[in-house]
Amino acid sequence: MRYKILAKQFINDIQQKRVQPGQRLPSLRSFAAQQEVSLTTAVNCYRYLEELGWVRSRPKSGFFASEPLVSSTRNQSAITKSSNDLTKFSKRRLLTNSGPLGISLPAIDLLPTEALQRSMYRSIRDQGNKVHFYPDPLGEPHLRQALSRHFSNSGFNFSEHELVISNGCLDAVRIAVEVTTKPGDTVAVCSPCFTTLIHLLVKLHRKVLEIPMTEKGIDLEQLEQHMYMRTINAGLFNCSNINPTGISLCKTQKQKLANLATQYQIPIIEDDIYIEISHQPTLPLPVYNWDQEGYILWCSSVSKTLAAGYRVGWCLPGRYLECYQDRLLHESLGVSTSTQLALADFISSGQYARHLNNLKSQLNHQVNEYRHYLIKKLPNNVKISAPQGGLVLWVQVPGLNCESMVSKLQAMKVDIRLGQDFSTQGLYQEFFRINCGWPLKNKDGNISLAGQQLEKIIKLIHELI
Repeated sequence: MRYKILAKQFINDIQQKRVQPGQRLPSLRSFAAQQEVSLTTAVNCYRYLEELGWVRSRPKSGFFASEPLVSSTRNQSAITKSSNDLTKFSKRRLLTNSGPLGISLPAIDLLPTEALQRSMYRSIRDQGNKVHFYPDPLGEPHLRQALSRHFSNSGFNFSEHELVISNGCLDAVRIAVEVTTKPGDTVAVCSPCFTTLIHLLVKLHRKVLEIPMTEKGIDLEQLEQHMYMRTINAGLFNCSNINPTGISLCKTQKQKLANLATQYQIPIIEDDIYIEISHQPTLPLPVYNWDQEGYILWCSSVSKTLAAGYRVGWCLPGRYLECYQDRLLHESLGVSTSTQLALADFISSGQYARHLNNLKSQLNHQVNEYRHYLIKKLPNNVKISAPQGGLVLWVQVPGLNCESMVSKLQAMKVDIRLGQDFSTQGLYQEFFRINCGWPLKNKDGNISLAGQQLEKIIKLIHELI
């Protein structure tokens, strides 16, 4: 097809540095005229490149060339068998909540705290009697209805009766792991993988098998090999705005992953906590959207978009719905009714959708600001991810000594996440992840705490390499 030929030429131009990452591209009409093709072919070309991660669109700004993602070490998968394998790994984690650059959360100023308080007041005023009784263990019906309507507005449709409310996304994932696997089973994860997911699996006595990432996402060929050989019992993946790289699987890959789960009858747990903070104007549909037989379990929450302390998440367990509900009924009396009612009010009123539009725009701006600042200040051989969503950057510094960096950062009380903590195999020694959820400058124009700590990291890197 003509548009794929043009796309291949464009990718080659980026690889040969004839087009620079971040460079603004011609408008669709200009591109069509330059290449002497129809506008439809131009649209298909840009859309195809966007799915592959080589082009990014910015609302009201146009299209921009995207730097290929940091090339994570392409490793062959290996199984981590027990918690003993992670003893040293666990000790490497830095101080939690000690600064703005570590834990991936937006700044409090970006969150609608007053509006949430008003929703809490209204819900208690209108339905206050409910708080005197035990909550529905499967979730407040008003919240399930609100979530169903909210996501349907973005083209992702599901029934409220298929949804189960949990105590945060991690709890939703935990239950999903427990109903699809048993102790001693092997769960595939992408590599690099979010630290806490690795800890969760090890705590549940599941073996961890890392599937390497490619520039396009999860290495589905290697994953299928393990499915075919029956060396894994389940998969646990981020698929939209993946932590820490920030990329999303394209529609073709997501559909392929759903088909693999069905073909081999192996459940895939989809941790989609970052799905609503894409840097694109539309919601990236989850793998669950292409599931035909119920082998995908979709988990998410409002922890990254509204309030981590609310501890409200949810799961669409697919064919495991009955088992999921039974487990929830036997181990929990449900999630706080008042919190669920407040969220239902906030979502149903349309405030959540408006807030998301503002939050996505601001986070996109901040991620780009952090990225450009690091590119300007760090050596030329440093590689920095170009995320499609989320609020973190994945940075590779050739020759970086992580152990020296750990001790010095702890002394300065600066919190980041080291790359080696995103693997059970000691990979990513030259990488680290930083949160971009806090502005680099305060409202008065002075450098913020995040900006000050970023300067310390930059200075330390120059000292260590």
